[in-house]
Amino acid sequence: MKALPVIALLICCLIAACQTTNTDSTALTEIETAALPTKDCWPFRPRKIIVHPMSYFPLRATDKTPVVAIYIECLDQDDQTTRSVGILRLNVADPKSSTSNSCRYDLEDISVNNQRWDSVSRCYLIELPLPTGFSCEPNAFLTVNATLNLDSDEALMAQGPVHCPHHKP
Repeated sequence: MKALPVIALLICCLIAACQTTNTDSTALTEIETAALPTKDCWPFRPRKIIVHPMSYFPLRATDKTPVVAIYIECLDQDDQTTRSVGILRLNVADPKSSTSNSCRYDLEDISVNNQRWDSVSRCYLIELPLPTGFSCEPNAFLTVNATLNLDSDEALMAQGPVHCPHHKP
């Protein structure tokens, strides 16, 4: 019985002797530090954008005027939907009349980014007035040109149509 406390004391001394002298357990080794991404390395950075086929022609809720609702999807290196920062520019043109409307959003502004982000579709949702003279008839469509400037050296571009429904509501 007298040997039990002595054995416990020896075990405690051995455990204490095996511990390292580094008191900061959060410090990184040189290898771990070298493996960290640099400020320009972001694995979920958009690699392409698309004008999503969900884009459509609703009536604006506030005043019932017709608009075009454009969904812009950002895709990362694995073709997974991601959010982005940068300057998003859209141009919506009527190919028949050559009229267009444009807009610009600064997605680096967190309030603008949050306001434009649609969490259900996981796309940026932009509503624009229809170009002058455009009438949403069967087989009519608008052409959307989108540009997302990620920085001064990189811009992602996409083009796609937004078709009018084949029947009137």
